[in-house]
Order: sequence, then structure tokens, then C-alpha cells
Amino acid sequence: MFFKLTANRRLYRILFILWSILLFTLTSYPKLSSPPIGITSFDKFAHFFFYFVFALFFVKMHDPLALKSTLNKTLIIALVVPLADELHQIPIPGRDFSIWDIAADLLGISLILIIFRYRLKKLR
Repeated sequence: MFFKLTANRRLYRILFILWSILLFTLTSYPKLSSPPIGITSFDKFAHFFFYFVFALFFVKMHDPLALKSTLNKTLIIALVVPLADELHQIPIPGRDFSIWDIAADLLGISLILIIFRYRLKKLR
């Protein structure tokens, strides 16, 4: 299956793997300080951004002709990965479980789902 991927999808698969490694690495460090920006903290923006890109790479590495199926898989990823990410941080010094981090992660993934569902409707 990997060899049947187009060069573009293969690139997104590599980017997805590297991005996942980066996410796991960053969340494995003891608490990183982040400057506050306005009403919310930079941390929540970072969660939103990292999971937005994570979901984008995930969708783009799949077959565009199977977009509906890919979006369903992305929804499952959206429910599992942010929770697993927060749970794995519990034993790390200076880190804790945060429902608000999960909410920011889900918002980033949800925006990708909305964008691609809109594209799917336009294609019909």
C-alpha cells in the first residue's frame, strides 16, 4: 500500500509521522513555560495549532477519493489521541491532565473536519 501512494500523499505521510514524533517529544518534557496572550494562554493556542496541523497531515495522506471515510477516521483520532496525550503527561514532573488542553486539541481537529466536510459537499 505504501508504494501505491502518490508522491504527494507519501510526503504527507512522512510529515504526519514526523509531526506525531514532534508532538510526543514536546509533551514528554517537563512543563514548558509559555507567555500569556490576551484572554487565553499561548499554551492553548499551541495545542490548537499542533492538532490542526496533525489532522491536516492525517487527512492529506489519505486517498482524496475516500474523503468521507478519511474524515470518519479523523474523528476517531480526534477522540483518542488528545486524551492519550494528556494521560501520558500525568507522570511527567510539572505536567498534569488538562481538559482545557483536550478542548483546544479538539478545536484544532474540528476545524480541519469542518473545512474538509465543506469541500466534500462542494464536490457532490
